Amino acid sequence: MKQALTLATAALLVAAAQAQTPSKILRFEPDGPAGIGLKGNDRNDSKIYVYYGNVRGVSAGIWSSPDFSGKLHRANNSEFIEILEGEVTLQSKDDQATTFKAGDAVLIPRGTEFVWKRTVNEKEYYVVFDRAEAGAPAAISNPTYVRMEPDGPAGQGLTTHGKIRSHLYYKSPDGSSAGVWETQPTTAPDFHATKYAELMVFLKGNVTLSTPEGQVEHFTAGDVALVPRGIRYKWSSDTARKFWVIFDSAKKPSAVAAENR
Repeated sequence: MKQALTLATAALLVAAAQAQTPSKILRFEPDGPAGIGLKGNDRNDSKIYVYYGNVRGVSAGIWSSPDFSGKLHRANNSEFIEILEGEVTLQSKDDQATTFKAGDAVLIPRGTEFVWKRTVNEKEYYVVFDRAEAGAPAAISNPTYVRMEPDGPAGQGLTTHGKIRSHLYYKSPDGSSAGVWETQPTTAPDFHATKYAELMVFLKGNVTLSTPEGQVEHFTAGDVALVPRGIRYKWSSDTARKFWVIFDSAKKPSAVAAENR
């Protein structure tokens, strides 16, 4: 078993080298962009491709490792992962271990104390966000990793707001958030400018995202899109549901929360 850098550290190192804020809607691919793929390193067997990264310490992309382990630590950032292949076991500070497998979506809030105990041929989409200085207060009380459920937490489900149903799993003072969101059939009347980046993991429905420059992308259940901060785009869909991760926000947290509830 290989002891290695945490994913967050590895991702930030790569993001610092590649630092890119794309200017178009991105479609995540399990093996990275055609002709590029995932990149290895000289420290361990993990591979990574960063679709989105900047010097503010946020990163989103694909990571894989056949056999990775870490040590007990307190997370200085939040992290979302969607497991594509294999499995990973996380262990809390009180030695409770949970194994997540392909198809699971996992949120690790900033301030969580845990061990990345072991991966077994794991590949994942990830977002590292909500970064803070070591020792900074957590954004929520008693933070711990959680499996995000497409129907919301058992016994709670999704809350209805007009044509929208949603559950907020996490919100940070920096404007970042994560949750599950569903809309009835809708088409935005016009393009709007994004003031944050958003990763969208589509759970059901058919969604079209388009830009005034002529980019048109169609997504269905199982697809993953990233809408960068700073572009203009429009949403059109039938009844559709997604996990969302909002990060790299240029807006005040209250404005982001109001826009997405």
